[in-house]
Amino acid sequence: MNKRLLAILAEVFGLKETEIRPFLTRDDVGSWDSLRQMDLVLSLEREFGITLEMADIVRMESVASIEEVLRGKGVDLGV
Repeated sequence: MNKRLLAILAEVFGLKETEIRPFLTRDDVGSWDSLRQMDLVLSLEREFGITLEMADIVRMESVASIEEVLRGKGVDLGV
């Protein structure tokens, strides 16, 4: 997983990086509420120099879907 994305997810949701996996969903993370979702959006936009649309934000319900959204915005997450 991309180190920059991993660091953002850990910071925003208060998780250890070792706890973050692609299959992790919004329902699995107690702190993933609407406020944290907006923190995530702002952090991703700042870090990767992108603008997320409402449709992108709504789609981001798992780590895998966040990666898909970022790739769709042209972000190179590596392998």
